[in-house]
Amino acid sequence: MSAGLRVGIVGCGQIGAMYAHHLVALGPHRPVCVDADRPRAEKLALDVRAATVADSVGELIARGCDAALVTAGTTAHPELVAALVEAGVPTLCEKPLAIDLGRTEALGRLAERRGVPLWVGFQRHFDPGFADLRARTVGSELGRVQLLRLVSHDVAPPPVARLRQSGTVFTDLMLHDFDLVQWLTGRRIVQVSADGAALSSPELADIGDFDTVTAMVRLDDGTLAVLSAGRWQPLGYDVRAEVLGERGNLEAGAAGASRADPPGAGGAPHFRGYWDRFAVAYRAQLRSFLATAAGGPADPAAGTWRDSHDALRCALAAERSAASGAAPVAP
Repeated sequence: MSAGLRVGIVGCGQIGAMYAHHLVALGPHRPVCVDADRPRAEKLALDVRAATVADSVGELIARGCDAALVTAGTTAHPELVAALVEAGVPTLCEKPLAIDLGRTEALGRLAERRGVPLWVGFQRHFDPGFADLRARTVGSELGRVQLLRLVSHDVAPPPVARLRQSGTVFTDLMLHDFDLVQWLTGRRIVQVSADGAALSSPELADIGDFDTVTAMVRLDDGTLAVLSAGRWQPLGYDVRAEVLGERGNLEAGAAGASRADPPGAGGAPHFRGYWDRFAVAYRAQLRSFLATAAGGPADPAAGTWRDSHDALRCALAAERSAASGAAPVAP
């Protein structure tokens, strides 16, 4: 991999730009920027300097590329991923692969038939704190797990136009948490009870969405997990997980500042968003993906289409539960 890989950045918004900068920091790789808005692709290529521009995924494939990162809007994922995988291009797609279970499975089966690496961007698997928490939980250090508590709160909501494409807060933001519960424990979620409210962003109610949600889930061994997620957290981006077991408790994730602290005050670090909270994780995930794309073995920490499918079935169950007044729903 010393000569570097030619890597398509398919979608040149904020996430694509983040990946592009990590890519060039990792070595002599050659990003190729692709976006439906060509000026946006050109701007990213100029910012990155090492990058060039292609007008479409078809052109990217025709030129030849060693790997691709799909960071476009969620509704575009199925078409883009299918084209890349069909062409034999190792692909890392931001979560979720799709917002329906059928297309998620179809893309996964296509990758399996073609023998093409297809990763889904559950970058929390590569976060050192969460990875350590998983090793110690699955390794029975805590004994029988009694309860999990997960928190995922954005600083501020994305634009409503973006949210219209990514599904509800359950299929977008909380998707990571449904995945993390199962990944941390090695167990399967069998029941979800969820509720939500549009408190700070009442306009979200017009599209059937929420800015504040809670969920309680039951795993296949009876363990319970309590999840909270929200679009507003002025003290800073906040993602944490705690496992309570027979022999003690363990927590991963940076603790937020005191609730009495105003934004920008002292105390614990205030993260602006996923890009700085998970900078180490994103870079580790990308490094591992590129190694696999170059012919190396698959990384067991990688997010797969099955992870995306499992998390999505839980998110859709949460939507149904919230719509029915927080009644328990089997995914």
